[in-house]
Amino acid sequence: MGRKIPYVVLSVCFCFLIGCMTRMVVTPEVNSIENVDFKLKGNVIYDGNAEYLPGTITNDPVPEAVLTFQYTYNVVYGRDNMPQLLPLWSPLTGLGFPIGEDTLVVIGKLDVLKGREVIKSYSSTCGFEKTRSLFFEGKSFSELRKNGLIAVRDNIEVQMYQDRNSLSQLINPSISQTTKGEL
Repeated sequence: MGRKIPYVVLSVCFCFLIGCMTRMVVTPEVNSIENVDFKLKGNVIYDGNAEYLPGTITNDPVPEAVLTFQYTYNVVYGRDNMPQLLPLWSPLTGLGFPIGEDTLVVIGKLDVLKGREVIKSYSSTCGFEKTRSLFFEGKSFSELRKNGLIAVRDNIEVQMYQDRNSLSQLINPSISQTTKGEL
């Protein structure tokens, strides 16, 4: 009997932890870069919080700017359709088994325009699955939204950094090798 107690405690802890999971997936998959040292100047069309705007672009609102950057994002919230009374009848609910799942998807898109023509587009998607239990709700939708917007922003920054040579040539076609700094 004494040997079974650690297994029971371990099983209960495992079940409790299963009910506390939040999973995040960001696409496309890119290697993280610690310090993206690349910026492009142009007109920025964006009407949201500047914290979520990719740091690879700088607003230079002059009429003769070569490039225009249009950044948009969308956030979609989802909840499971399990009736909330159903988990009350399950004896496993008291052990921490999941009672529902919430989802959140953040989609960001940056269009690079030269004149009125879209030259390049960068997009990223961040999805969250949050499992709820009787004892743990996890992060709020607001926290997940902020984390998703930052993950999408960072992903687009890395995509632009990886594409820096062709982006630099949009501004100055005679540039063959990009130097660090602001263009």
